[in-house]
Amino acid sequence: MCPGPDRKMHLTLKFLGEVEEKMIPNIERALDMAVDGITTFMLSVSGMGIFPDMRRPRVVWIGLKEEGDNLIRLHKGVDEELKKTGFPSEDRRFTPHITLGRIRSNRNIEKLLKLIDVEKGVDSGSFEVSDLHLIKSELKPSGAVYTELYSVMLSSGH
Repeated sequence: MCPGPDRKMHLTLKFLGEVEEKMIPNIERALDMAVDGITTFMLSVSGMGIFPDMRRPRVVWIGLKEEGDNLIRLHKGVDEELKKTGFPSEDRRFTPHITLGRIRSNRNIEKLLKLIDVEKGVDSGSFEVSDLHLIKSELKPSGAVYTELYSVMLSSGH
């Protein structure tokens, strides 16, 4: 799911790692099955934080939340359907977020931590989730390059 016009920010439902090209059709079918019965829904952008923790900050993120349970159902469906194709289940708790950036040094870290403390409870609007994408991510010196390999629409709920 990629909000915004440049579609560089995204919510990862499941990271697959290195995947052989011959597996792509199986993944596509799994995603088709995972969205069955899930309608479009709204996510709110709320709060800001750091992974893994304030002592060892490596990733700055903004949180996502939903009034209903479509996101959790979608995540669970993707995990279950991909498990059938040979991908292991996720063993850590799903924390819906969008990564804003990675921290490569502790330079100015105190300023960043203060900003995050101020922004941690701020609501920043919402967006509609209407589709799910299989994305290829390539890390390059200039940053990550994302290529959409497959897309499936959620039902409109009407």
